[in-house]
Amino acid sequence: MKKRVGILTSGGDCPGLNATLRGVAKALYQRMGENVEIIGIANGYSGLINGDWRVMQPREFSGILTVGGTILGTKRTPFKLMRVVGEDNVDKVAAMKKNYQEMKLDCLLCLGGNGTACPRPSTTTSSAPT
Repeated sequence: MKKRVGILTSGGDCPGLNATLRGVAKALYQRMGENVEIIGIANGYSGLINGDWRVMQPREFSGILTVGGTILGTKRTPFKLMRVVGEDNVDKVAAMKKNYQEMKLDCLLCLGGNGTACPRPSTTTSSAPT
C-alpha cells in the first residue's frame, strides 16, 4: 500500500520553498519508489481547509530550483483565527481534520516561516503525524 505524504507551503513567500519541495520529493521517490504518493495542497492552510489538493507527479518537481515562489502557492492564514468560526461559518480546525482524513494522508509536511508551525499543534491528533 502506498504511503500518502501531504505537503503544503504556508505564510509569506520565502527563498528555498521550491528547492525544499524538490528535495523532499526526490528523497521520497528515491527511498520509497512506487510506494509513495505526494499530495500537493494548494495555498497553504487555506487549501487544507477548503480541500484544494492534487496528487503530484515526479515530473512536477523537475526544473523548479530556479523558479521563484512555490509551485503549490501560498497564503497567509492567521493562526490566531484558526479556532474562530468567521462569517463564512467554517470551523477551520474541523475542516482541516476532515480533509486530512479524506485525503487519506499518512503524514503532513508544512513548509514555510515561523508562523507556519503555529497552527499545527491545535490541528493534529495522535493519528495525524506531521
